[in-house]
Amino acid sequence: MTAKMKWENTMHQIKRLLSLAAVLIAIASPALAKSLVVYSPQGEENVQWIIDQAKGAGHDVQFLRAPGGELFDRLVAEKNNPQADVVLGMVDASMALLKKNGLFQPYTPAWAADLPAHYKDKEGIVYKFWSTPVVIAYESDKLAAERAPKSWLDLTRGEYKGKYVIGNTAWQTTRVYLAGILARFLDDKGEVTQAGWDFLGAFYANAIVVDDADARKEAFKSGGAIINLNWFGGVIKDAKELGMQVKVIDPEGGTPVISEGVAIMAGTDQLEQAKAFVDWFGSADVMAGYAKKFGQVPVLPAALAKSPPEVQANAKLVKAQPIDWDAVAPKLDGWLQKIELEIR
Repeated sequence: MTAKMKWENTMHQIKRLLSLAAVLIAIASPALAKSLVVYSPQGEENVQWIIDQAKGAGHDVQFLRAPGGELFDRLVAEKNNPQADVVLGMVDASMALLKKNGLFQPYTPAWAADLPAHYKDKEGIVYKFWSTPVVIAYESDKLAAERAPKSWLDLTRGEYKGKYVIGNTAWQTTRVYLAGILARFLDDKGEVTQAGWDFLGAFYANAIVVDDADARKEAFKSGGAIINLNWFGGVIKDAKELGMQVKVIDPEGGTPVISEGVAIMAGTDQLEQAKAFVDWFGSADVMAGYAKKFGQVPVLPAALAKSPPEVQANAKLVKAQPIDWDAVAPKLDGWLQKIELEIR
């Protein structure tokens, strides 16, 4: 090896070490050489709870926490030089696309056998652990129960014109319910039919369409909007902040659900530690503990059975709409672009 080649090899190694250092510096506490690195969009309090519980169970984990979109881009950029060992907490569409890009490897967690089928993929790669429905709720003091919509497809009726808000297509909640609507209009090739696009045109035409959170809130404050299309926690938050009395609808055809998943990176050099962490994290006791702490609904039946009564009650509010995210996720950006250019 020539001196030049040795120098280039040394510089390559230095750059690689600096890249890894940059990742670990972004993590809250100093990383040890054998720490398992987890990428997650979870909130700071949530991550700290997981770290503390994991430490008590003998797992040495360090988290890189960032918004889901930022983590997605980073993971794709790092595909050939992965810095993460485990990805935890990204939503259905993102996990499906990362899997499609070959970033994950198969592993069946110890708790997966009893997981409902729509919370695990066919390849045995991504497994979901908790979920949040994106619901239709209405102000019960302004709309009688018998006049409330019975389905997402009812919203185009004239009596609901100007009564609901469609948010920015960059918002995760908006993207999920638009995907849920269009998933009802797929042909045998997985493409949206013209009937689906016609429905979506009517759906937008009947709505108050907003770009930002202030405009959305104002639509409810003014009294125009009385039907809330939102993730369940957001409905509760809106009700408290705006003084609304709300009821959640269990619609015909089901409710789209945001589920968060966990998977092991294909390039991890700590495979056994990653498997042990995933087995621990998704277990019934840990998920029930998380439910008690944060009110989130676990999807593992044994975990739900150990959860607080209010969490169990929330789990029964709606039936989940079956959505094949492996099929939908690769097409969602194209659908949203068409909505922006031709419908909105």
